[in-house]
Amino acid sequence: MADITKDGEDTINSEITDSEVSNKDTDSEDGINSEITDSEVLKREIEFLKVELEKEKEVSEKNLSKLRYLMADFDNYRKQIEKQMESRIQEDRSHLFIKILKIYDDCILALETLKNGQYDSTVISGIRGIMTNFEGFMKDEGLVEIETMGTPFDPNVHDAIGFVSNELAPDNSIMEVVRK
Repeated sequence: MADITKDGEDTINSEITDSEVSNKDTDSEDGINSEITDSEVLKREIEFLKVELEKEKEVSEKNLSKLRYLMADFDNYRKQIEKQMESRIQEDRSHLFIKILKIYDDCILALETLKNGQYDSTVISGIRGIMTNFEGFMKDEGLVEIETMGTPFDPNVHDAIGFVSNELAPDNSIMEVVRK
């Protein structure tokens, strides 16, 4: 009897040998009842198939186990990446807040000086220094100023708070910047 293996090739069932087949032919010619019956052949074939099925079950279970390990490894990797991303975001936020707090402290110092009634050039230069620090901070973070003075009004970029008539300027041009 021929079987088909995993490779797709026909093979002879090792349970039934050529000599058994020839004995069957010889014995039946001699009239001896010692031939292998069809039921015995089928029983052997069933046993062989059971063994093959068990082997395939083992292979399947091993593959399923490998798949489960890979899925668990991937899930752990995903969680690790998420933690690293969260940690990186927290670090970036911390650095950002440290920069903002330095500028905030400078503003508080300037306000304290103004409260004491000191309105000399050192206060003005201090406030200019704060502005320079803040502009540098914004530039470092990728925030750039949009030039608007004298340009046409674009509702997608600008907010209008009022209209002024000026014969020297073109219609719908920005005349004054109140807030950036």
